[in-house]
Amino acid sequence: MSETENAYYEKKAYEQIHDSVIGFRYDLPMKYKQILLCMCMMLCACGKAETKNEEKIYESADFTAVVVSDLHYTGSPSAFNSIVPLEPLGPEVTDALIAQVIDLSPDAFILTGDNTNNGRTEDVKELALKLKTVKDAGIEVIMTTGNHDYGQADMKPYDQYFLPLLNMKEKDPSSYSYVSENQGVRIFAMDDSHAWGSDGLLGEETMKWLENQLAKANQDHRRILFLSHHNILCGRTEQMYSSYLVQNEGLYDMLKQADVRLCMSGHQHNQAVYAFEDMYEILSGMPYSAAHTFGLLSIDDEGVNYETKEIDFAKYGSADLQSRSEEFISRQSESFMSTFVTLCEEKNLNEEETEKVITLVSAFFDAQGRGILANEAENILNDPSYGLMQKVLWDKNYGPWIEEMLKNPPADGSSLSFRW
Repeated sequence: MSETENAYYEKKAYEQIHDSVIGFRYDLPMKYKQILLCMCMMLCACGKAETKNEEKIYESADFTAVVVSDLHYTGSPSAFNSIVPLEPLGPEVTDALIAQVIDLSPDAFILTGDNTNNGRTEDVKELALKLKTVKDAGIEVIMTTGNHDYGQADMKPYDQYFLPLLNMKEKDPSSYSYVSENQGVRIFAMDDSHAWGSDGLLGEETMKWLENQLAKANQDHRRILFLSHHNILCGRTEQMYSSYLVQNEGLYDMLKQADVRLCMSGHQHNQAVYAFEDMYEILSGMPYSAAHTFGLLSIDDEGVNYETKEIDFAKYGSADLQSRSEEFISRQSESFMSTFVTLCEEKNLNEEETEKVITLVSAFFDAQGRGILANEAENILNDPSYGLMQKVLWDKNYGPWIEEMLKNPPADGSSLSFRW
């Protein structure tokens, strides 16, 4: 056979790789039929290998939870707190929340840190007594630390009152990190805070412990729910939020390698959902905010479902709790918005222009707090007063931050569903 014929038939063999394995064309010499057969077998083998890798086998799961973050509980609230709007009503709001949790009867009640405002013994003791009613109702209490839980000089109150509430399947000897298991889900509750106001960071020994526990969960074919106070995904690609991250280098890769699909955190006081590659993160909002929401989570053999609900003050609180909460929020909002009114005055806006700017700023912060900024961003950006608002705010840091949030908003924080 000539070189020309040899090249021709070799080319024909490669061109026919995608033909049926059975349906070889009979105009090829046997040598090239063998090439084609071998290559088809290789492709089939590769396809099977990919399918095998994608088929992750888990033990059955049927887990439900109510999730909150950043209670900042205190039995001695201040009359005004711009960071924790409903702090003055904190004990009553907490009682209503806990009554609703018990009525919903989930498998677990999850709190992702800043459980008290400053770790005071009296506050820890009071909150622990309230949480004990949840545990006594047959609902597991799962809790991570937050930077505000380290407000005291030591953690003796945490040890004395909170730890007895927790079901620790495995505990990290060097921190408050621990593992629990409930209805087929392996839950990692991580201690990423070490001091008041600190950035998120896991100790070196904790990282080793975590890697070992993740491997055990994989060996046991468990779905993994990863809990922290500081964030795992938020801030990974947005520089302005990088300080909110758990700072350990390699943590994301460790979680990804262990096939962690869902993380839950807090710290920011706003509801949000982030996604990166195959991982999701839910940032739980603050129940003491204007939105006063909590999350409903379910993990089963079909996947994950999550949605937010408002605390039903009318059903679970005192008769006037709803009206008093609205009054506090209104007062807080007026105080906060006075800053923006002053900025409008500095730009010589008239009363009508100022009202338009304040209305738009209020719409932004309301959507952010409720975790629905992704749904409202386009409306705000297209509002006729948007340019005027940015004229007022641009040189005060608010403007660039608001624009970044609107152009790159987190996903709808009020719900999340995916197959797992």
